[in-house]
Amino acid sequence: MGSNRVTIIYDNRIARDGLYPGWGFSALIEKDGEQLLFDTGADIIILEHNAAFLGIDLKKTDYLFLSHEHCDHVGALSSALHEGLIVVHPDSFSSGFKDRIADAKLEAVAVTDSVEFAPGFRSTGELGDEIKEQSLIIDGEAGPVLITGCAHPGIVDIARCATELAGKPLALLIGGFHLLTKSDAQVHEIAAALKQLQIKQIGPCHCTGDRAIALLADEFGPAFIPVKAGTIIEI
Repeated sequence: MGSNRVTIIYDNRIARDGLYPGWGFSALIEKDGEQLLFDTGADIIILEHNAAFLGIDLKKTDYLFLSHEHCDHVGALSSALHEGLIVVHPDSFSSGFKDRIADAKLEAVAVTDSVEFAPGFRSTGELGDEIKEQSLIIDGEAGPVLITGCAHPGIVDIARCATELAGKPLALLIGGFHLLTKSDAQVHEIAAALKQLQIKQIGPCHCTGDRAIALLADEFGPAFIPVKAGTIIEI
C-alpha cells in the first residue's frame, strides 16, 4: 500500500541537503508496481545526480510522460530514454522529437484527447491554444491526483478538466502552476477557484513562483503541502 508515491526529483527548490536545485520539473510516480517519470527537467547533470541521490534508477521506468516541449521539461531527455520505455507525449510535439523517439526504437503514445494509457494513469489530453500541454491524472488511494508541468493552459482550467474526467474532486494537485506574472489579487482569485473545485490538498512548485506559493500556503493552510526536489508524497 505504501509503495504508491510521488517523488520530486527536479525543482528550483530543494527539500534536503545534497540535492541540486535547477529550473525545471521532474517527478517519479510509483503505483502498483509501475514506475512513471513525469518530465525530465532541463539539465542532465541535475537529473542524474538527484535521481541517484534519491535511489532512483532512471533506466527502470516503464513510462515517460512529457507535459510539453519546453527545455525545462524535456532538456534531460537523453538520460531518461532506455530500451522498453513507453513515451507518452502530446501529438503537437515537433517532428524532430518524434524522429528521436522513433530512432531510439521506443513505443510512443501521441496524445490528442484524454486517454487512459495504463491502468490508473490518464492524460488530460492536449489542453491550451498557444502552448499545448498535457497533465497527468493518477488514481490515488484517497482519490484522483493531478500533476501539472507548467500549467500554461491555466491551472484552474486544467484542474476543472481533470475533476470532470475523474468524476470526483481531486485529492491532490501538485506541479507548476505558472503564476510568476500574476498579481496578488489574481493569485487569490485562483485560490478561490481551486477551493470551489473542492481540491483536498495542493502542492505548487517550479514556475508557480515563491510569492504565489507563499500566498497559496496562507490560503490553503493545512491543505498546503510544500513541494521541492526531494519531497516524497504517498498517494
